Amino acid sequence: MVSGDEMTAALQPLPLPLDGLRDALTQGHISARYQPVVRMTDRKPVALEVLARLEHPVLGTVQPDHFIPQLEDAGLAWPLTQAVVRRALADWTEYHLQDLGLSLALNFPLDVLLTPEALPWLDNECARAGICPAVISVELTESRPLTRLDDLRFAVAQMRASGHHLAIDDVGPDVRDHRELLDLPFSCLKLDKDLVRSSANSAAAQEFLLQSIAAARAAGLDIIAEGVETEAVWERMAALGIEQAQGYLIARPMPAQDVAAWCHTWKLEHQASG
Repeated sequence: MVSGDEMTAALQPLPLPLDGLRDALTQGHISARYQPVVRMTDRKPVALEVLARLEHPVLGTVQPDHFIPQLEDAGLAWPLTQAVVRRALADWTEYHLQDLGLSLALNFPLDVLLTPEALPWLDNECARAGICPAVISVELTESRPLTRLDDLRFAVAQMRASGHHLAIDDVGPDVRDHRELLDLPFSCLKLDKDLVRSSANSAAAQEFLLQSIAAARAAGLDIIAEGVETEAVWERMAALGIEQAQGYLIARPMPAQDVAAWCHTWKLEHQASG
């Protein structure tokens, strides 16, 4: 079944006007969807990744590929990140997501992670929302070539010292060369969904996958497989010893008000028998 978000995205023209995107940031038109992450050994939900959406007055809900690259190219990654984080923390309280015992994964591109005020701002927002720093995982989503590695090392260390977890996101041969990041104090590595999907049929993808898993293990990082859409993919990732999974087999991104019901149903269907 195709979700409403996906149907809307298929009808959207590209690109959206930049002035309209700027207005979306200032007028509260940025919303959030939540995609669960589960532990593979017992299928227990452990986290929610926050995914940005734009609520357009004409087009409806706009998918991130249709607006995030434009905002980042225009130098607006930081106000976008602030809007998404504020929305997620508000949802966390309003819909009692803290009662579910999950962590919250927030996407920070490189420019944002290197912004000096990013960590103090995040800590202040968490304090205002009554959220422990350890609940928050920050995912480095930048897919462009790495620059300012020493500055990134410092920023990651500061985030970890503040109590946050950090993940290297989107690891795949066409997305990110993650080798330079393995010496930094990240806590987790996320395998890109296209890599996970293609690893069954592509020898090159499978080799990259195995090399990435071995490197993450050597660095002491946990591993999350994105793009887990079938039981066959689940079984393949489980056989590789990957700790956590995310993808359509588990759940599509959902509004905050649907998360608690999803958790209840998932546990009834999967954990009772496990």
